[in-house]
Amino acid sequence: MTGLNKIIERILLDAKERARETLESAQRDCRRAAEDFAAHAEEIRDDYAARLETDAQELVESAARDTVANHEKTLADARKALIDQAFDAAVTELRRDDFGKYRELLTALLTSALIDLVAKQKQAGIEPDQDTYYEVMLSKSDRAAYGESVINGARRAAYRHIGAARNEKVYLSDETPNITGGVHLRYGDELIDCSLETILRELRAVAEPRIAAILFPESKA
Repeated sequence: MTGLNKIIERILLDAKERARETLESAQRDCRRAAEDFAAHAEEIRDDYAARLETDAQELVESAARDTVANHEKTLADARKALIDQAFDAAVTELRRDDFGKYRELLTALLTSALIDLVAKQKQAGIEPDQDTYYEVMLSKSDRAAYGESVINGARRAAYRHIGAARNEKVYLSDETPNITGGVHLRYGDELIDCSLETILRELRAVAEPRIAAILFPESKA
């Protein structure tokens, strides 16, 4: 039995040694795995933090750009509204008939349109057509208030420039265009637009920067 006991003890010792080695190997593997995971987790954390910082920066910059854009749009809208008001005031001022000045303006617009149109016709060799007239169109309120007076005044002023034959063909149309003020002159298919809207629109394209400088002297734009 003594020999058997020694064999059993030897087997147990070998088993314990192998178990210890296995346990130590497993522990080493676990430590390496834990270290690898920790390192990987730190990389992930650092990468995420970097991306988060970049995203946050982009969001801040985007918000700043939007804020500036909205501010600039608000300013631009406000400036446009004030300039619109300035031109609306100009229309109101032009339509004031103190001492007959608006009637004189209508007469001057029609006279100029007649002289220019006839000059083009003469240059092109176009003679007066027996069946075609120079139709003068005013807004409904202007026609009622100034129609005949404007026609007669323009005929007198343009007579020596357009001649008797054409002068007799200038007449006040029953048609009343939807305009704030001014004159439309039509001859056949050709329409000359001397409405206040058109005149001020053309004027605005040239004068708006100067008007903006008056309304907003602090701005360099």
